[in-house]
Amino acid sequence: MVALELAYLHEINRITLNSQDVLLKLRAELGVEMCDSSFPALITIAANEKWTRDPFDRVIVSHAKANGLSPLISSDEAIRKNYIKTVW
Repeated sequence: MVALELAYLHEINRITLNSQDVLLKLRAELGVEMCDSSFPALITIAANEKWTRDPFDRVIVSHAKANGLSPLISSDEAIRKNYIKTVW
């Protein structure tokens, strides 16, 4: 879902790098990896995220929660308010 949102942000010119380049940069510079959690499991968690109607935000936060409350890199104010382990 993060890769999809990054692609969307690139398409609407909110970010300059494309999704693949952002993910490669995060891996190279910070060791950030995408996990292989089951999408249906993430959706089960996301269904309980009532603080937003944005499906991207719900699934992204759910993904971090599903990985043992992993840190989540985001500048999104709503995410920062609703997920304590947000890093920016």
